[in-house]
Amino acid sequence: MKPILTFMLTALLTMPLMAAAEGLKFKRHDALNGMDDYTGQITVSGEYNYSFDDEAMGPMVCFTADKASAKLIPRKKGDERSPWFCFRNQATALKTFKIPKKPAKGYCEYRGKATVTVNQYSVYREASEGSDMAQLLGTQNIKPLSPKKCYVGY
Repeated sequence: MKPILTFMLTALLTMPLMAAAEGLKFKRHDALNGMDDYTGQITVSGEYNYSFDDEAMGPMVCFTADKASAKLIPRKKGDERSPWFCFRNQATALKTFKIPKKPAKGYCEYRGKATVTVNQYSVYREASEGSDMAQLLGTQNIKPLSPKKCYVGY
């Protein structure tokens, strides 16, 4: 009886760990938005950025996974895009990374390194401007880097 009880207790205690280690699983393709939606969550390390003058995307907090975490970002065979995404909950991301509402004079981009946990991951599949999207759940090891100066072209 004792071995069975020990086995059941071990199984119950490790089940949450196994669920957290599952990563992302394909849920569905949303043809209307050109997105592949995933369930589950991942924790990745890398660099966040926010550009006040991004002409293509507009001002959004986005994240690029580092090489070690890149394998957790869903990509189909042959998809060689960078492992990056923007946060669905922008207000939370701005507050979490302490990004000011207005840039300091002469600066256009705020960035830093962090480890983030996200869910509700969607991969953008269209052949135009767009990004993967994910819901920010939590952060660790936030290290702001020096802001980037604005580019002044001639």
